[in-house]
Amino acid sequence: MSNTANDTVAAAPSLEHTANSSSLKATFRESLTVLRIGQFRLILLERLLSTSATGISSVALSFAVLAVTRSAAHPDGDAAAVAFVLAAQLAPMLVFTLVGGVLADRFRAQRVMMAANFSAAAGEGLAALLVLTHSAHTWNLLLAAILMGTGGALFYPASQSLTPRLVPADRMQAASSLSRLAQSSMLMLGSAVGGVLVTVFGPGWAMGLDAVLLLLGTLPMLRITVAALERAAEKAPGMLHELREGWVEVRGRTWLWAVILCYAVVLAGWFGGFMVIGPEVAKAHLGGAAAWAAIISCDGLGVLLGGVAGLVYQVKRPMFVGTILTFTFALPPIVMGLGGPVWAIAVSTALAGFSGEYFMILWMVALNRHIPQDKLARVYSYDALGSLSASPLGSLVAGPTANAVGTRAVQVGAGVLMIGATGLTFMSRQVRTLRADDVPSGVVGGGVGSGGGAGVGAGVGGGAGAGIGAAAHGAPGAVVGEQISGVAAC
Repeated sequence: MSNTANDTVAAAPSLEHTANSSSLKATFRESLTVLRIGQFRLILLERLLSTSATGISSVALSFAVLAVTRSAAHPDGDAAAVAFVLAAQLAPMLVFTLVGGVLADRFRAQRVMMAANFSAAAGEGLAALLVLTHSAHTWNLLLAAILMGTGGALFYPASQSLTPRLVPADRMQAASSLSRLAQSSMLMLGSAVGGVLVTVFGPGWAMGLDAVLLLLGTLPMLRITVAALERAAEKAPGMLHELREGWVEVRGRTWLWAVILCYAVVLAGWFGGFMVIGPEVAKAHLGGAAAWAAIISCDGLGVLLGGVAGLVYQVKRPMFVGTILTFTFALPPIVMGLGGPVWAIAVSTALAGFSGEYFMILWMVALNRHIPQDKLARVYSYDALGSLSASPLGSLVAGPTANAVGTRAVQVGAGVLMIGATGLTFMSRQVRTLRADDVPSGVVGGGVGSGGGAGVGAGVGGGAGAGIGAAAHGAPGAVVGEQISGVAAC
């Protein structure tokens, strides 16, 4: 295998240079030199294609279910059926994400990503065929959703563990930021295109396009030359043993499991207190769908700004800064719960979007620098599973609780819960002191080696903030979680 790290020429800015540079434009241009790495461009192309498909699907699948559940009792379709189908899409992600981590550490990560895309494309194609042939029912769309969710579960840990093997350590933050920017932009664009396609042509044709985009996304993977990680033949560990190895890596780092647990609570509060209750409050008190669209659009703006900041600014204590930023996630539900005007809610949501995206990049830096390469995908799978574990619960209990005690109590309570979880996390000494420039013994930094055994760099990955805001923050389950919460508000 060729040494991909040698494909680049200029060195990425150091921590000190980035923090003290008077020319942000020059720093930005330097960060873009990561695009000179040919195999990183292939990954970026795949993510542009697959993320745009995800954005389209986030609209098309919901409207497909609504179309087949219209009745006298539900003239606009059954929102409960939509939530049920989307929950079926999320379930495999919670079940198979750990399996995906083991497979990505055992085989070539790009091959696992291809298999995942085939599974998701099969689900999208099946749903499209059912809708276009007027054979769709809730139960068979549910089966299609399970195939989509299985693909997402397998894809996430493999994709997050591949980039550090292609990009040298001093370029990882730039690679991470560009990847996040591309995904966030294409997710929002895909959602907009999906709305147009569903309106003009119907959900069947939209999901057919999804399947095509996912299949096209497998083509760049064919040109990636990273080999499977070398493993001692005498070990031949079983899957449970490998899962235990990944768990040991998580359990042994307080900063890692503390942040994962923190985001389990933060995401539950976000989905329940803001994404479920928010549309209801906007409809009743803020002017309806237009106000809610403006609020969510500001979240997307914040996400994009956070990605740009990740290209320019690096910090020495990523968990310290990231945990402080996490406090801002409590602002939107609290401001809305206290009766704030649209502009105040929108500003707080933009701040949360910025914080979530920037912390995702800091999380990527820390995780890839401190976790051994041969266990990285399994750690990502635990990260995704833990971070998303409480999100469905938060979405499901928010509505009934709001009916019992009122929306204000639920939103303010969710914000307080997020502040409490973040405060407890900040009490960890490891969270406050972990440095981005520390490389632990046993973890090799520096990108790709000529023999295919890549060192761990400083960057791509993360599920700590998965799904914050517009569900453009990483884990595949995030998109489903937002859809479920949005439907639950109907």
